[in-house]
Amino acid sequence: MAYYANIYYADVGPITYTENKEVYVEAEQGAIKPYKKGMFDRLRSISENWLDTPIDELEKHSDLLSKLARSVSKKILGDLGEYYSNSNRRNQTNDRLKDLLIEHQHDEIILISHSMGTIVAYEVLRELGRDKEHQGFVLDHFITMGSPLGLTVVKGNAIGNHKNLRTPSCVKGSWTNFSDPQDFVCLDAHLADDYSANSFSIKVKDVMVCNDYPNNEHKSYGYLRTPEFSTHLASLL
Repeated sequence: MAYYANIYYADVGPITYTENKEVYVEAEQGAIKPYKKGMFDRLRSISENWLDTPIDELEKHSDLLSKLARSVSKKILGDLGEYYSNSNRRNQTNDRLKDLLIEHQHDEIILISHSMGTIVAYEVLRELGRDKEHQGFVLDHFITMGSPLGLTVVKGNAIGNHKNLRTPSCVKGSWTNFSDPQDFVCLDAHLADDYSANSFSIKVKDVMVCNDYPNNEHKSYGYLRTPEFSTHLASLL
């Protein structure tokens, strides 16, 4: 596991089970269910891209969505602003994951990331894709959960860093993105609309899930126990 919280908080480190204030809560019987499409999904399917153009134009001329995204990200991802504005901490954070991936570059790798970790993972994989020192590095499968990669401010930073939005070039097997539509961190749960395929023709696949975790649809515990994630992971092993 690539652990980076202690880069941002000096007094934070791995804790024991008894010290954990957010211990795992077992699911109630029958609570874990596959996602069922609702009215929102049907409307989105019917509308397809007709809504994208006015939203893009609104963003282009008013920066309204970027301002909203910055406000949301500041509240729900307190470390995100620091990650973008402090290059030293950003490099430290990225290096935690990069070093781990390089250490296991000769193994089959399934990279599972959640929340802000999906941003870190995306940035690191884009860097590795063009890193001459590690040419030939390949990631077998990339998984994102509860990802803010659809937020305007996140996409803007990614475009600024990499000139485009696409699957990292080192991903050769699959990129699967799991989102709960009620998870406020992934306001735009459909990344396939924005991220194009790489040279392996790997394009992100969006999978909607129902995160049953009590009072927190963003919790990683809940994502990890959804039937869709479990089925997908089992298919890769």
